[in-house]
Amino acid sequence: MNKKKLDKIRNMVKLECESSGSEYNWFFDGHLLAVEKNAEFLLNKLPNADKEIVMLGVWLHDLQRFRFLKGDHQKVGAQEAEKVLKKFNYNKDIIEKVKRLIKCHSCRDVIPGTIEQKILASADAMASYHNNFFLQVARMKRGENLSEFKKWALEKLNRNYNNKIFFSFAKKHIKERHKVLKAFFELI
Repeated sequence: MNKKKLDKIRNMVKLECESSGSEYNWFFDGHLLAVEKNAEFLLNKLPNADKEIVMLGVWLHDLQRFRFLKGDHQKVGAQEAEKVLKKFNYNKDIIEKVKRLIKCHSCRDVIPGTIEQKILASADAMASYHNNFFLQVARMKRGENLSEFKKWALEKLNRNYNNKIFFSFAKKHIKERHKVLKAFFELI
């Protein structure tokens, strides 16, 4: 694993998030660091996974969001990741693996198949349980009424827990938080 390159990409992403304006200046600390923490937790339990591929996915999977690019989140994100990886002289094999990782991290059109893909999808889903993710999204979605936000939040919680977390030990790890958040959104 090339830690120097990975650290440079991480710092690039941090600077982009911080300079993206008030809408996404929380994103690095509030989402990406949580994805990193969860990916490391999963990688410790699944040591045969390619850590470099997973960690590149952690830092590059949401480029489309904080760069405010139009189009499909996964596809545009994969294209942007390819540009970044080429800039940092990654080889074609790594670029293709990271692009496939990003294209399936939301578990919508493409379901993760490799262990690395399942780790990123799971870590991304788990991140919303360990921070103020829902409060930040609520702040960004100010135009919606409470019932629309509640519906979105409950759907996201259920999709994350049931469709994006691929490992039973990971579900167990966030089960209580899932129950609490679900109960909260069912109350409002």
